[in-house]
Amino acid sequence: MQISAPGCFRAWRGLAAAALGGLLVAACGGGGDGGGGAPLIAAVVPAAPGTPPTPPASSGASRTVTDSVASRNVGVTYELSIYLPPSYDTSDKRFPVIYALDGDATYPPAGRFQNLKAILERRGVRAILVGIGRTDRRAIDFTAPGYVAYHAFLAGELVPYVESKYRADPSMRILTGLSLGGSMTGQALFMEGATGTLTFTHFLSFEGSFQQSGTDELAGKMYDTMKDRVLPATLILARCSSTTACNYDAVGKVYADLQARRYAGFTLVLNTYDTSHVGTDLPAFEDSMAMIFK
Repeated sequence: MQISAPGCFRAWRGLAAAALGGLLVAACGGGGDGGGGAPLIAAVVPAAPGTPPTPPASSGASRTVTDSVASRNVGVTYELSIYLPPSYDTSDKRFPVIYALDGDATYPPAGRFQNLKAILERRGVRAILVGIGRTDRRAIDFTAPGYVAYHAFLAGELVPYVESKYRADPSMRILTGLSLGGSMTGQALFMEGATGTLTFTHFLSFEGSFQQSGTDELAGKMYDTMKDRVLPATLILARCSSTTACNYDAVGKVYADLQARRYAGFTLVLNTYDTSHVGTDLPAFEDSMAMIFK
């Protein structure tokens, strides 16, 4: 098991990053879980509907298409924004898939899906990015008891659909979320670990609202199942450094509990950033891409 030191601080530098940081701090709002307060949950506004799919690019350029999946488990249709990387249309290669919760959220500067896509393009990461819509349902889908049905949608409906329609590599499935989406990402690991069968290989949980009910119970069920088995997964936890304006303590508790259980084959990382709640998303995703796609 690989574990990073909890005290590692990373500042996101550069003039553009500084300007973005101001926007992100303004979007964060106040409050946190420090001192037993209410869970810190990012305010989210759905982005405008996506544009129609563009024709395949003969030059091998990247492209973005829109799609949707009707979930029997949840009873809702989820709109999807799907980024296909360069060479997708000019090769027969299969690509890792990154599933991004809150895919239609308008996080600065351009919305979560667009922000993550820009990082992939700038870093040259050849992966498919699936932005999952219906951010308006996050208070239902990402909290108890709704996260059980939502996870059934992710694992049993969305992933099979994407892998049946797009050239996806099933050996690398990455799930990422921020705030309530961050805790949902962690809950997904716990629910899968409790069954002994993992759908996702990497779980990128940023500023997770783990103080909500159900976290300890789900983590305990995973331990009951996996304590004497190999857990072939990577969990990257990220938080911002304020104990009052961030989910610092809640994320730290999850890290400490998992570290103490010392699962075989499990990679556990905790990164702390001198940013805001929402501002943690981009540097944490960038560092995660650097770690996973070396």
